[in-house]
Amino acid sequence: MIDLHCDTISRLAMPIHKGDLVHNPYSVDLERLEKAGSLVQCFSTFFDAGVYPMPFRREMAFKKANHMIDVFEKNIKLCGERMIPVCGTDDIEVCIERKKVGALLTLEDGAAIGSSLEHLHHFYDRGIRLITLTWNHENDIGYPNSGDPEVMSNGLKPFGMEVIEEMSRLGMIIDVSHLSDGGFWDVARHATKPFIASHSNSRSITVHSRNLTDAMIEAIAEKGGVIGLNFCPDFLGADKKSSISNMLHHIKHIYQVGGEDVLALGTDFDGISGKLQINSCDELWRLKEALQNHKMSSRVIDKMWQDNALRVMKEIL
Repeated sequence: MIDLHCDTISRLAMPIHKGDLVHNPYSVDLERLEKAGSLVQCFSTFFDAGVYPMPFRREMAFKKANHMIDVFEKNIKLCGERMIPVCGTDDIEVCIERKKVGALLTLEDGAAIGSSLEHLHHFYDRGIRLITLTWNHENDIGYPNSGDPEVMSNGLKPFGMEVIEEMSRLGMIIDVSHLSDGGFWDVARHATKPFIASHSNSRSITVHSRNLTDAMIEAIAEKGGVIGLNFCPDFLGADKKSSISNMLHHIKHIYQVGGEDVLALGTDFDGISGKLQINSCDELWRLKEALQNHKMSSRVIDKMWQDNALRVMKEIL
């Protein structure tokens, strides 16, 4: 299993929190990842940069992101040899051979980069291998998803174009979840390698600016990228329920539009709230069982569970 997005590190970075990466009361920990047969779990370093006024936003975002990485590194040490940090394909091969859980560190919101490619290199050196270009606020890279059509039409800024070019050169995965529609199409036109939507669903099924249009699904598929199914209630159905039945609607539609090679998981565990029918990484078998009951082939399920995301990682990292 490969899950392209969770916010567990943000939970563990709170001043008052419970447990650690080995065992905690949240949705993701090492014990349950092992039980679920996880190959790679992507751990987001998330913070809301928008709470800081603009003159200090770059500085504070940089500081907060580094703090999150410190928390990640501290917790990885607690896991010992049971969890392996993933910075390249060799690390993934070790996870496969030794049957260990890999941990790939991601940056959710390029605000921490500010307007400096030196900061991008800094985060690469600290182990970041995937960057969600924006969160829900404008930054130096581009603009976020929005209910405002004018904001949604905005593309990447000139610095954003530099960032995606340098990420491709370094071997970092470009993530368009949270990005404006205009920004998405700039990435689609200019990315030289596959790009992903780590935790997004279908806008045709659930109308939300965080979800992908059919044309976007096709564009990601044509580039060889993947789309991680997001378990957030708001993105799954008009009834705002994170139900397996709603998940199936999105999976089937994305499969029909983009094909079997675009399917992946991006649960958003520990970054979402509400009534979740699947609320822990060791409960993902419930979704797999439902797909089997709906006659999805084992080949396609295996691609969604691991093989598609693994292909992208091996190509880029």
